[in-house]
Amino acid sequence: MKMEFVYDHYYDYSELTDALQKLAGMYPDLMKLETAGTTKENKTIWSVTLSDDSLRPSGKKPAFYMDGNTHAGEVSGSMACLHMIDYILSNHEEAEIAEMLKNQTFYFIPRISPDGVDEYLHTANTVRSINRVYPADQSENHGLKAKDLDDNGKIVMMRIKTPAGAWKKRDDSDFLMTKRQPDEKTGEFYNVYTEGLIDEYNGVNITMARPLYAMDFNRNFPVSWMPDAKQPGAGEYPLSMPETQAMAKFIISHRNICAVLTMHTSGGALLHPPGMYSEKQCDPEDMRMYKEIGALADHKLNYPTCNLFDAYCIDPKHFDAGAFDDWCFIAKGIPSFTMEIWNVKEKAGCGPQWPVRRDKKPAEIEEENRKVYEWLKVNSPESILPWKEFEHPQLGTIEIGGIDGKFATQNPPCHLLNEELEKILDFSMRYAKVLPDVGFDSVKVTKQSQDVWQIDAVLMNTGFLPTWLSNETRKLKENRVIHLSLSGAEVLSGPKEIAGLGGFHNIRSGYSYGNNISTFNHEQAAAKLTWIVKAEAGSTITLTACNERAGQTEVTVELK
Repeated sequence: MKMEFVYDHYYDYSELTDALQKLAGMYPDLMKLETAGTTKENKTIWSVTLSDDSLRPSGKKPAFYMDGNTHAGEVSGSMACLHMIDYILSNHEEAEIAEMLKNQTFYFIPRISPDGVDEYLHTANTVRSINRVYPADQSENHGLKAKDLDDNGKIVMMRIKTPAGAWKKRDDSDFLMTKRQPDEKTGEFYNVYTEGLIDEYNGVNITMARPLYAMDFNRNFPVSWMPDAKQPGAGEYPLSMPETQAMAKFIISHRNICAVLTMHTSGGALLHPPGMYSEKQCDPEDMRMYKEIGALADHKLNYPTCNLFDAYCIDPKHFDAGAFDDWCFIAKGIPSFTMEIWNVKEKAGCGPQWPVRRDKKPAEIEEENRKVYEWLKVNSPESILPWKEFEHPQLGTIEIGGIDGKFATQNPPCHLLNEELEKILDFSMRYAKVLPDVGFDSVKVTKQSQDVWQIDAVLMNTGFLPTWLSNETRKLKENRVIHLSLSGAEVLSGPKEIAGLGGFHNIRSGYSYGNNISTFNHEQAAAKLTWIVKAEAGSTITLTACNERAGQTEVTVELK
């Protein structure tokens, strides 16, 4: 496959900006690079529009939306966005891609948190969403705070030898630790903590401080939003951050968006709403839609498709509120997936990780960690930092070591990034094809008298999704009608709108006795439209159908 860039490392803001600007300069007729917002560090939150406007402008076609870096450390998400933009443009002359660009629009916000990403890439710090201290009042936030003590650019772990320790070295490894058994009285024991310093240390007890960069954009959206006391990282109010405001404004202002893919790490799964309650409480047709689209990931990606609430939630009363994908689906009715990129445990032979098991025994978890360590030793040895002695200014002689998870467990190691991106691309391009696709299938002209004509047309949706996208949309009363018009003649009678058209997802069918296939009553994907018009023979008339999501289509016929 032709690509403009090499995907063997993670781009910071400057390099990502240069890459986007280069592509925009190379393909001015296909790519529009715009500003979705500006961060507090005065970095641009870039938005990208890909569209061949030779037949219809970008806003008059159904659109696919993709973003990355809602969470700053999940940098493979923004690389997946750039990779897809690069692929579409570099291969735009291929028939399939050329057809997609003519008939639909692609929107991207590749990096939602450029401030946070640069902090993550250029320092040892980890960042949830943004490198702004949150909550702003840290006067009561005491305890162990992460810090790169040995100035090696990484924050790992520190192990402290103590008779009261809960850990010990494994018999077969100086690196790996194992839980101390209840009956073990003699030996060398340790407590293990994040590398760092202790604020207000009393000389004996170590407590954990809250992370400084605890703001979570994916808890800041106005869908079941809860304050920070109930939902840590939620912000002072919904959309309180310029970055989340930019995302919401983009979705709201681009009313042709029909499908959303938001990129996260890690875990190797394709998650779908709702995240606030079980899919058993949802419309079954909507859940079937998610499963059928998610099955496209089985081709190369091999990520399981899961409802987040059912696959991950620990306590039904304490779910992850204020999430972007929930807001898109529950508040706007737009089908939305969260992709969790990369699963190092599966690579290491630990088996499927979704749905998440909460009943794993410590021995099972320890064995998975051993397998990950063994896999990293072979495939990413640079991510393993052997234990070494260090004189801690508060704790005396300790050891520092562990796994640098930034580009091993949270994101793919750099040399494996491109391989993962190519698998993600396969699903993303297939997902982008499920949009509604409305057009005139046929038009018939019948002369009734001297200047009076009957025009019979069939308007059809050949796409997977209906023009209303989901049944959730109908609950929201967000179903947007298809407006119909006719120009070039005096309209004596005829329709001005129809409620919508189903997609082939809505065609209910299945196997019956004897392996016969049965199709049941279902939403119709086509509508017969009849106009009576007055015009002279030889006149040219244009039929137009317009829907905010499915876009605008027209056909021209001559009266003869």
